[in-house]
Amino acid sequence: MGTIIRNAHPIGASLADTNLRFEDGRIAALNPLQDPSQTSDTVIDGAGKLAIPGFINAHTHLAMVLFRGLADDVPLQVWLEDHIWPLEQQLQPEDVYWCSLLGIAEGIRSGTTTFVDMYFHNEQIARAVEESGVRALLAYGMIASSLQDRGRSELAKTESLVQNWHGRANGRIQISVSPHAVYTCGEEVIRAAVDMAHKYGTTLHTHVSETRSEVDEWKAKTGMTPVEYLQSLDVFSVPTLAAHCVHVDADDIGILAAHPVTVAHCPKSNAKLGSGIAPVHAMHQSGVSVAIGTDGAASNNRLDIVEELRACWMLQRASHENPAYMSSTQVISMAVRAARGLVGLPEDGFSEGAPADVVLFDTNHVHTTPPHDAEAMLAYAVNSRDVTDVYVDGKALLKNGELRTIDEERVISEVRRLLHRLKNR
Repeated sequence: MGTIIRNAHPIGASLADTNLRFEDGRIAALNPLQDPSQTSDTVIDGAGKLAIPGFINAHTHLAMVLFRGLADDVPLQVWLEDHIWPLEQQLQPEDVYWCSLLGIAEGIRSGTTTFVDMYFHNEQIARAVEESGVRALLAYGMIASSLQDRGRSELAKTESLVQNWHGRANGRIQISVSPHAVYTCGEEVIRAAVDMAHKYGTTLHTHVSETRSEVDEWKAKTGMTPVEYLQSLDVFSVPTLAAHCVHVDADDIGILAAHPVTVAHCPKSNAKLGSGIAPVHAMHQSGVSVAIGTDGAASNNRLDIVEELRACWMLQRASHENPAYMSSTQVISMAVRAARGLVGLPEDGFSEGAPADVVLFDTNHVHTTPPHDAEAMLAYAVNSRDVTDVYVDGKALLKNGELRTIDEERVISEVRRLLHRLKNR
């Protein structure tokens, strides 16, 4: 028994409206001219709908939805040290489970099928991922000044996570090795993290050059930018997800382009925190792979990739005073394709044999009429409320606007309960 979506318009395809069939978790056929359905198939009317192989949120902290709206208007370090970290220390594993489910539900509703997450209590995040049906590349954010000072225990937590969860849920869950940042991890800890990534054949995920002060202080301390420093430690010898890269110069960009690095651009978070606007155009011009992430909801305040698309091209065009920067094709590629290799997905999401990850957007609305250009419509006009159906491995996670794998009301109730507990300690 399979599923057939009739007459949807796949983004990025040269095909016109297409019949898309999937079975056993894989795309079995795409045919604009013939109907490949079988008598036992579930039939979905895709007329007037755009289809994408799912957004990839390339950098987030799912459970930080708990801190949405907390201390919104302060600098990054003040926000972290005075507001976020003290509350995080009180979180119990079960808290992270419920908050992760809330973040996943929000992501699904905006068409996200894959999350690249960095946090702690990762077993609970993995549990939420497994139950909800999404894909995720999970990482424990290690913080340790040396191997002797927390380093060995932090590395042990990561190794246990890799051994117990990498490849679980039929491959939907993968694990990345994650030294949090150059300023929170000592040199020997970072080197050991690289060794671990090589040992297990996995990726590395870290924050890089998020603020100007971070870069200036690191150059004063080491004589190198964070990017140059990471290169000196051979970090980029493994596929790396470099989150932010707001303050990178031409030399940094050259290093990133010469190595298997994917930059996770988080435009709304970086703008909200006053960190700046990443030089995405320059990175693209140099051949750097740039994906889109939301960062955590505490610094965004949404996990909505559709909003992130819009922020990305708006900020790039405004800062360069050039309406040609960040075409609709480019920005959609950043959200749909740029991180696919990093998370173990084939480059072409709509091809026979590819995992059946499919998101449908209903364009039969005032704000999406007339439909001159499908990619422009997705990049410039649709909103997350237009998402009607979300499938991962052929399983419906959202059907006709209704979440199928998450009890939305229960999750909201549990998160409100735990926030009340934390605030009244």
